[in-house]
Amino acid sequence: MRLLKNPSFLALVAFLCAATLIGLPKVNTLKDRFKDKTQQLNELASEMESLRLGQRIQAAQLSRQNASYKSQRKRDNILNPVFQITGDSAVGSAVLVKHIVTEDESYYLALSCYHVIRDILEEQGGTEIESVFEQNREQALFLNGTMVAYDAQVDLALLRIDTELDLGRVASLAPRTRAKVIDTFTEIYTVGCPLGTPVQATSGEISREDWTMEDEDYWMVSTPAYFGNSGGGVFLAETCELIGIFSKIYTHGTYQPQVITHMGLAVPIDVIHDWLDEIGFDLSKR
Repeated sequence: MRLLKNPSFLALVAFLCAATLIGLPKVNTLKDRFKDKTQQLNELASEMESLRLGQRIQAAQLSRQNASYKSQRKRDNILNPVFQITGDSAVGSAVLVKHIVTEDESYYLALSCYHVIRDILEEQGGTEIESVFEQNREQALFLNGTMVAYDAQVDLALLRIDTELDLGRVASLAPRTRAKVIDTFTEIYTVGCPLGTPVQATSGEISREDWTMEDEDYWMVSTPAYFGNSGGGVFLAETCELIGIFSKIYTHGTYQPQVITHMGLAVPIDVIHDWLDEIGFDLSKR
């Protein structure tokens, strides 16, 4: 009770009450400021999330565009150069490797397998090879080709197709040095016309790089293939370069032989270059 009558105590109480009353507005102001800052932070976080979402959308779009570009590049460089060659029952494939245009003539050169062209010519008893081009066309285009060089031992042949029509992109033949970096497990595409179907590609790897048959060197490839793939292209997946010509496929059994689709043999790039040098064709010049 004495404290209540003490002037000093009453003065202190009055001061504290006054300070509290004065401080309340400041506290409310700080609370309001805190709410404003929190709202601003929430808005900033929302904007940042929107930016991140936009970046993810842009990244996905770029990824789709890159995938589309790569797919188009493969179609142009791998599928387009390959076409079907056909006879009455024999069928195979070939690969455009050079386009030559002069004032006097316009023609394409294509690599294929000799045994395919031999079988077609024996069936027809003529000199012309029917060539069927279907890539990027609403209707198949039929042109005649003639064999201008061949080697039965290495199973390679060169076709000439005279035409002023644009047959699209020709294959990029890999340099001879590419053989030094190709080994087992190198990823490849094999492109051809199995059973006379339109051009199709299968993916796989080099299974063996040192396979020998009848004293000739081959690559064994794991890409699924069938009759009709012979003469088609083997392309390096990384660069889309032509590195081989599909030549043979293993079968098992004698009465009803079964095709072993993952045991195909391809003529390697160095053998191709050796043969082209031997016959005097330089595919590097246009």
